[in-house]
Amino acid sequence: MTALARLHKSPGTILQALRFVFGSRGYVLLSVLSFGVLLAFYLMVLPATETGGAVGLVALPFLTTQDVILALIMSGLLALTLPLGIYAWRSGAGGGLAGSASGSIAALIAPLLCCSPILPLAITAVAGILPAAGAAATPLQGFIATHELEFYLAAIALMSWGLYGNAKRVLYCDCRAAE
Repeated sequence: MTALARLHKSPGTILQALRFVFGSRGYVLLSVLSFGVLLAFYLMVLPATETGGAVGLVALPFLTTQDVILALIMSGLLALTLPLGIYAWRSGAGGGLAGSASGSIAALIAPLLCCSPILPLAITAVAGILPAAGAAATPLQGFIATHELEFYLAAIALMSWGLYGNAKRVLYCDCRAAE
């Protein structure tokens, strides 16, 4: 029985896929580097609520324990998902990188919508066509800011689902050389 056949029959889809993919140093390096970049990114984006929408180094003094924990979780999930997604894509498993990116996009929505100018600009563009839509910006931003943690938890759930999906694609691909 080949190593790949044993992986198909074993429980622990995510752990098995990680062991399989991280057998290559290149994927380990990709994961470590992406974790560092993503962690720095999330640490600068997550405090947007406290900074009035300012994103960048100016946000670091406003970090809370919750922000750091969320940044570590989301960075870790994406740093594991990215190599699995690339491996699966390179080995012809389908699903593409778009499926891998959906969780990361969801994780950016809450801090950027609640306190940055993105939502008011989008609603202003719509209000140019439908004038009554302009009044929706403030209540919508307030709702997002009030339920920010729930949005983050939903994003973490999507990221976890993406990690699981990529792990399944790695284990059940046609597995031609992806290194």
